[in-house]
Amino acid sequence: MKAVITNPKATGCLELGEVADPRADSHEAVIAVTAFSLNRGELRRAEAAAPGTQIGWDLVGLVKTAARDGSGPAQGARVVGFSRRMQGWAQYVALPTVDFAVIPDAVSECDAATLPVAGLTALYALERCERLLGSRVLVTGASGGVGYFACQLGRLMGAQVTAQLRRPDFEDLVRATGVDDVVISPDGAGLESHGKFRAIIDGVGGQVLSRLLSRLDERGRAILYGVSGGPETALAVRELMFTGDGRIEGFYLYRETEIEAAAKGLGRLLHLLADGRLTTHVPVTENWATIGATAARLIGRDFAGKAVLTI
Repeated sequence: MKAVITNPKATGCLELGEVADPRADSHEAVIAVTAFSLNRGELRRAEAAAPGTQIGWDLVGLVKTAARDGSGPAQGARVVGFSRRMQGWAQYVALPTVDFAVIPDAVSECDAATLPVAGLTALYALERCERLLGSRVLVTGASGGVGYFACQLGRLMGAQVTAQLRRPDFEDLVRATGVDDVVISPDGAGLESHGKFRAIIDGVGGQVLSRLLSRLDERGRAILYGVSGGPETALAVRELMFTGDGRIEGFYLYRETEIEAAAKGLGRLLHLLADGRLTTHVPVTENWATIGATAARLIGRDFAGKAVLTI
């Protein structure tokens, strides 16, 4: 079958190639993939992977062969899933039934494809933080896939949400999510005048995170899910001490989906999409033949939100 594989000499380090068909275990269904969305995390991994490595977390498609153990939906069901093996960008993929959910009729495949990594990260990161109703939450990188969902989900949880952006050209997009405030600052400067926060959902790291640690409220939590601004941060120990039991917590989606299965989290997010309480932003939809060029555009931050490629 055809699949997206790594090639350090190709544009975006990715190209279409031939791989073996998947072999499903008894608790796995085979999905005929129709579309998938891109995340910076897997694209960064692709840059360092051995040539010929399959890639891809997010996918949507139809159940081609149901799981032999009777779990999960029947053949023909329209589903969205999370490929833990990172083999989702292919014509077919074998997935455990705990890692995919049926897409409601009211939700498009394009919208559903954006949910597995970005939607689940935003949902589970926010749910790590206690007592959000009426509390102040800061979301960094708010125009990205996770940030865009976190702004909306934070509001749905009753929080007062402040969004941080690097660039002013995405301000209107983020304000449309209903956030209470937007701070445009590439390095986090200026956040000192915006008070303190019960929770910080951060995918930037680097200098931005170093500044943000002084913005944690008493017993506040900073949930760190990404390092797009740099893998190392100067730790403001004194500021953290004065929060009392304020915390900095790492976030790893693989672990979180062991606490609550991806299927359950995806089901909750799909329900919000179907009800119109959650929206997606997909400015780029292309055929998967453009994988290399689209990946390069996403890494280069040529657009906000998500890119979805169809097979």
